[in-house]
This record gives sequence, structure tokens and C-alpha cells, in this order.
Amino acid sequence: MGAQSVRSFTASASRVSLKRAAPISRHASTKAAVQQDEWSLPYIHLGPTHASRYSQHYNNSLASDVMYMTYSHRLSQRPAKPETLQPPQTPYEANRARPPIMRGNRAVRTKTTEITPATVPKLESIIVHTMVKEAIGNKNSLLSAIAALRAISGETPNGAGRKGSSGVQVITAKKSAAAWKLREGMPVAVKVELKGEAMYDFIQSLVDFVLPRLRDFSGVPLPPASTPKSSPASLAGVVSFGFGPTAMSFFPQIEANTDAYPKMHGFHVFFKTNLTGENAQEHARTLVSGFRIPFHRR
Repeated sequence: MGAQSVRSFTASASRVSLKRAAPISRHASTKAAVQQDEWSLPYIHLGPTHASRYSQHYNNSLASDVMYMTYSHRLSQRPAKPETLQPPQTPYEANRARPPIMRGNRAVRTKTTEITPATVPKLESIIVHTMVKEAIGNKNSLLSAIAALRAISGETPNGAGRKGSSGVQVITAKKSAAAWKLREGMPVAVKVELKGEAMYDFIQSLVDFVLPRLRDFSGVPLPPASTPKSSPASLAGVVSFGFGPTAMSFFPQIEANTDAYPKMHGFHVFFKTNLTGENAQEHARTLVSGFRIPFHRR
């Protein structure tokens, strides 16, 4: 009786093992070629492998500090200015929406965002832009800039499972300029936009590896005190500054294989925040300085 039970158990185990040993196409190039059954291998979706140190720094300490420093107690107490509407010219315009009367020659100011826990100053994206002058005569000169920005940012179209990632983009000229032999539509520059954890990784590389090694860098220069606070740049909430070709070679992604890049290029960095309106750029500088990026007065 015991021998029969052992033989029956062995036969059932062999049937199970044969079912699990069904051939699976591991080198299929399309999803249709992969065997679709209950034993097929699952698809691998790339995801975050670790938390960014600067992202945790913003969420744990910097966000509350910036909210405290930029909060205005008088902003919510200001009464709204009544809008002077244009009088109706005909009886048909009596119940129609009428635009306000424009006074003076200044543009309408953007509405100031009230600082609340839901509107704490934060980074939305970082844009790294470089212009290659030699690309006007030779388009191949853009290849070194494209490879450098791709190595620094790690961005590719829909890379790492991020559907919003657009990768490194080539910028073409919008207008023609005969003095520089520039024609409309010619590729002259490249840029990459970083969002989410990728922009915090870029800040970490910039602050920890690049800025300490720049001998002539004393900080990002501030505009003079005579700059009007109602200018479009002051109301946009964007902080921008540039670096020379030497700074690009200090990134660890470039320094590990410098010989692969025939030429280093200067680049500009744009920190885009969610702030608009009055004092937006000043609050944006406060946020950027929290990531250990210094500013100095000229």
C-alpha cells in the first residue's frame, strides 16, 4: 500500500514538473511572440531605486522654512481694487462682459500667489540649455553637447518609466540673422528639462561636485537694486544663471570619461518655480539658496 502511494505521488509530481517546464520564448522581439499563459514571465517596469537626498531635504525641513520666510501677514487683508469697466455703447452691450479700462502704459501685473500650506514655494522643473555657435556652419558640432547633456541629466524619451520625460531636445533658430549667417530653422542649441527626482539629482551633482571646484565662482550675481520690481523677469519666479565650459567637465558623469567628449560647452540653468506675481523672483531665490547655491551682490 505504501509503494502504490509513493508511485502515485511520483507520477503526479512528474506531471506538474512537465507543465512548469513549458518552453518560453525569452528572446522574443514583440509581445505577441511571448507565450501568454499563466506561467509566462511578467514584464519588468523600471521604477525609483532610492530616495533623493535633496528631495528629502526639501520635504523635511526646507519647505516649512521657506513658507515661514515668505509668508505675508498683510496680503490677505488688502482689499481688492474695484475694476473700472467701460460703459456700454449700445443697448446690446448692457449685459455683456466688458473689459476693464486700461490706464497708463504698463502691463497688467500678474496676481500675487498667497502663501499657504498648499502653495508653498517649490521647484517645478530645471532646464539646462547650451548654445553651440559652431553648429551654424557644421551641424555635427551639436553631437558633443547632446551627449554631454544626456550624460549629466540621464534623460531619454520616456526613460526610466517616466512618460513625461522628453529627453534632450534640439533647438532651432526662430528668425534669420544675416550678420551671423543664421537662417530660420537651423539647429543651433540643445536643452533638457528635468522634473521630479531627476532635478534633485542634478542639484546634488551641481552643488556637491561642480560649485566647490570653481575657483572664480563666488556666487550667483544678484541684479542691481535699481531693477524695477514690476519687470517681467521679477514677476515670473524663475532663477537663471550660467557657467563656463570648465564647469561642465567637473560633473562626475563627464569626468569619468572626459576623452569621449571632444569639446566642453558653457550652459545656462533655469530654476522654474510655482511662484508668480510680486516678489516672485525674490522668493524663488530664497528657495534656491536653501539648496546651498550662494548669491552675492555685484
